[in-house]
Amino acid sequence: MRKIIPILILGAVISMQLSAQPVSNYTYKLDNGITIRTEKTWSQVWVQQSYSEMVAGDKSSPFSVNIRALGSLIGGSEYKLLSGGKEVKNQGVTPGTYDLRLTFKLSGEPGTLSFIIGNVIIKPKTKTIVDLTLYDYQVMIDDSPGSFSGMSAFETDIDRYKTFTVQDVYKGLPTFYEAGKRDKPLTPAKVESDIKGQIKPGKYDILLTIQISTQTHKVWLENFTMKADTKYKIIVNLNAGGIQYTGGNKDVTALHLYPAGTSAKITGTPAPNKSLETISYDNAATANCTSPGVYDILLAYGKGKKYEWRKNIAVSTGAKTDVK
Repeated sequence: MRKIIPILILGAVISMQLSAQPVSNYTYKLDNGITIRTEKTWSQVWVQQSYSEMVAGDKSSPFSVNIRALGSLIGGSEYKLLSGGKEVKNQGVTPGTYDLRLTFKLSGEPGTLSFIIGNVIIKPKTKTIVDLTLYDYQVMIDDSPGSFSGMSAFETDIDRYKTFTVQDVYKGLPTFYEAGKRDKPLTPAKVESDIKGQIKPGKYDILLTIQISTQTHKVWLENFTMKADTKYKIIVNLNAGGIQYTGGNKDVTALHLYPAGTSAKITGTPAPNKSLETISYDNAATANCTSPGVYDILLAYGKGKKYEWRKNIAVSTGAKTDVK
C-alpha cells in the first residue's frame, strides 16, 4: 500500500478523462454512517495515463500516481494496484493490465472517498504514470443539542466555495424519505422555511435539490440518523468558481458556456447550440456559480441580436473569472 499526499490546486481543470480509463465503485461515505450520492452534479474524475522509457539498471518503481484535488475535499490518500481483485506490490510489478484502487481521507467531515480506475497498463522497460484530477462537493454536518420538544431540527447551507459562505442565491431544498424507501416523501413536523424545520427523530434518506441556472443538482445523504432535541446543519460546499461579464457593454445579457475548443467546431455565424452547451446564465453581470474548467464562452447581445465568442476562459475553484 502506498501513501500519497494530494496536491491541492486552485487552477483550472482541463478535462483529460479517456474512454480507456473507466472509473467504477465510486463511494463517498462519512464515518457517522451517512453515504453521499449525487445525481447530475459537476462531480468529475479526470484520468490520463502516460509512459516514459526506463533506462537499463533503473531500480525505481515502474508505476507512479500523481493526484490533484480541486478545492476543499481531501486530506491524505493511498492507492493499491490490483490484479484479479488482489493487491500487487508496486515495486517490481510485472508488465500487464491492472486496476488501481484509490482511497482518500476527507478533509472536512471524517470519512473516506474511494473508487477504482481500470485498464492501467504497465509495459516492459517503461514507467507508467497515472495523472488524476478529482472534483466533488464537500458535505459537512454540524450537530448541536437544543430544545425542540423531542423533535429533530434541520437546516441546509449551500456554499459556492470554502471562503464564500453567503447564502444569497443557491439553496439546498431538503426532501425526507424513510431510509431505503423513496416511493413517498415524508412531511416534516414543522416547516420554518424552505430550508429549515423540524422532523420526528429517525433514520432518513435526505435529498438536497440545488438549482443552478437551468440545472438541477441532487445530493443524497443516505442513512442519516437524526436524534431528538438535536439540530443538524447540512453544509454543501460546491467547490465552484464564479464567472461574470465585466466588459462594460450593457447589451450583453447572457453567457453560454461550452467546452474549450467548441468555437472552432461550430462554423458560420455564432449562435447557441444546446446540444453542445455545458451551462448558460441569463444574468451576465452577476457572479454566476460554475464548475472549474476551461471554456469557450458565447456572449449574447440583447435578445439574440448578436453573439460573440470568448475563447479558452479558465474558471478556478474559489475565484471569480471576469469575461470582457
